[in-house]
Amino acid sequence: MHIFTDGFTSVSLANGNLRIKLAQNGPDNEPVEVATLIVPAGTAPNFVNGLANALTQLEEQIKSKQQETAPETTN
Repeated sequence: MHIFTDGFTSVSLANGNLRIKLAQNGPDNEPVEVATLIVPAGTAPNFVNGLANALTQLEEQIKSKQQETAPETTN
């Protein structure tokens, strides 16, 4: 299953689960909830840290590619 999200509207903890309500930008850029991501609270720190690390690596790869393709400037 694929869910496109522009962000989230809320985060809560209940019954040992972290619930993140995902949203898309709707009319007039108002958030429209589209799904709830549920992560067991015990694994939430590893999940969040893993996602942050993956995004950091992706950002580094993008910067590297941009530097490779950027035209060289001369003075």
